[in-house]
Amino acid sequence: MQRGWVRARQGFTLIELLVVVAIIALLVSILLPALRDAREQAKLVKCLANYRQVTTVTIQYFLDYKDDFPFYDPTPGGPGVCSWAYGGKTSDDFWLTDRPELFIATNRRPLNKYLMGGKMPGDLIMSDGARRRADIPVLHCPSDMASHQRLFWVGTATDPPLPIPCYDDVGTSYQYNLHALFDVIWPNRTDPPDPRDPTSDRYWKEVGHQLVRDVLLKHGSTYVMYIEDPMDWGLSWGIAEIGNHGKFKRYEAAFLDGHAEYKSMDTRGWCGQGWAAINQEWVPIFGSTKPMCYSDTPTYETTNPTAKTCEPPL
Repeated sequence: MQRGWVRARQGFTLIELLVVVAIIALLVSILLPALRDAREQAKLVKCLANYRQVTTVTIQYFLDYKDDFPFYDPTPGGPGVCSWAYGGKTSDDFWLTDRPELFIATNRRPLNKYLMGGKMPGDLIMSDGARRRADIPVLHCPSDMASHQRLFWVGTATDPPLPIPCYDDVGTSYQYNLHALFDVIWPNRTDPPDPRDPTSDRYWKEVGHQLVRDVLLKHGSTYVMYIEDPMDWGLSWGIAEIGNHGKFKRYEAAFLDGHAEYKSMDTRGWCGQGWAAINQEWVPIFGSTKPMCYSDTPTYETTNPTAKTCEPPL
């Protein structure tokens, strides 16, 4: 009797392998966006915590300095006014050569000692003169990938953002909201000083003090104090941008009462539901050449009849 032998199977067929690979590819394509979204959500949570910490110490600064605005280190020859003077690490060397009044070292930014537990950090200067910048981690957005700040001073609205983090360019990912001062008060004053002139420190201290007094008690929950770089750029030119966390017209912002939100904000106008980049009460007093959507601003309605109206106003 002849014994039959059955050959043992040695592996998968080509068709079976292709099916397995296709299934794995399908699962990866489904899971990767979810993992990416989860990672971005974690970065968003960290960012909002950073914003809350910064606004908390800002309010403490107001209390300590009788509502003065944290523009600069008030020593002779202080820097020009810019949205990153309040805190952060030392500006990139570009500013030292091209705009030296805006090259602001870590130890000249007034909020740093609050953010770093009372110690004002200093940079390490190497033997060859190179500078190792002290980090201020609470002012670094993990999704910060580009900077518009350089374009505001030396570029145009059509230039692409600089492909380095805003944190590395100017020392902080978070800009404080200077639009009420630059775009509303400054252009409408009689013989206003140049905001880029270091000798104008006294003027900016005066209007910053006025801003805090006027807004803090009345509109703290809706007045934007700190904003991310793309929102700052959008407000500067009246255009809509993609925010740091990848959503169109969605930005993180910290408000003057200390809370922070990630919400839809249309930077083609000055205000929206639950947020404002300027103090409403200043609008009819000073007017503005920028796009605005306060429904009770006659200057805006008469000169821009087709523009949208934000409801409700502050």
